[in-house]
Amino acid sequence: MSYQPTYAVLYYRDRSVRFSGSKTQPIPEDLGISQEGIEGWRSTPEAKVTLTERASGNGAHDINPDAILYSARTVTLHWVALGDERVQVLAALDRALASAGTVVRLRVVDGSDDTYVSGYASVSADQAWHQGTMTGTLTVVCPRPERLAWDAQSAQLMAPSSTSGGLSYGSAGNGLVYPLDYGAASADQSQMLLRNSGTSRAYPVLTASGDWPEGVLLMWGEGRALEWRGRVWPGVPLELDCRSQTASMGGVDVSRGLVRRGFPRIEPGSDIMLRLLSAGGGWVTCETRDTYI
Repeated sequence: MSYQPTYAVLYYRDRSVRFSGSKTQPIPEDLGISQEGIEGWRSTPEAKVTLTERASGNGAHDINPDAILYSARTVTLHWVALGDERVQVLAALDRALASAGTVVRLRVVDGSDDTYVSGYASVSADQAWHQGTMTGTLTVVCPRPERLAWDAQSAQLMAPSSTSGGLSYGSAGNGLVYPLDYGAASADQSQMLLRNSGTSRAYPVLTASGDWPEGVLLMWGEGRALEWRGRVWPGVPLELDCRSQTASMGGVDVSRGLVRRGFPRIEPGSDIMLRLLSAGGGWVTCETRDTYI
């Protein structure tokens, strides 16, 4: 099914290429989305579900929701390049062609809907020759079928021991201020609520920075725990990827340090409370995105 958004942006390396949509301007300058629009965006990829027919009885056996999986997503953007001179048209095509050989992000914006996919790109141009215009397709094959919100939810968890109040010595520092005031303890920064407003399960990415002498322990849900034991040194953060269920430091896999593998996940339209229980001199950054299928 074809879809016509407001605009799309292709990101690769340190560059970005914008494709204007017809909703932005009737005749796009430079690169635009043609009337054929974008395919594979407003639809689910092919399902990977195998049904077993009942030997006696109607239909097939029931399936577990966890067995409903989807293939990789393929997105095809039909583009048009416009220019007053042929050299401008070819320059626009070259910007799209330069996305070959690297992982790209394709961002599609339509009103409040702002999501992206990641994958590898291939570009083709139609054979018909025109002086000031050229049409073709940009195809992005995405190993991960979900569309992710462009704007991430990000927050930090602090070690429980670093969030308490204390005695007030006054601004002059001449001694205790009477009546004694222990100060207002800060909001509990050792826990946070993570929400997924999308239509598919979301997987946070957790990054422990600073000094954690005995590793990191996080609790969520009904007693579920994610624990990595080892030393986290300042300057070499520990990254916990909840989708791949791996741990890494400085690009090196350290998943062997995982002693409890209850990686957090957020069901569509739901939220979880994540709590940090480890003592240390650092913080844990949590990043998650609304996820759509």
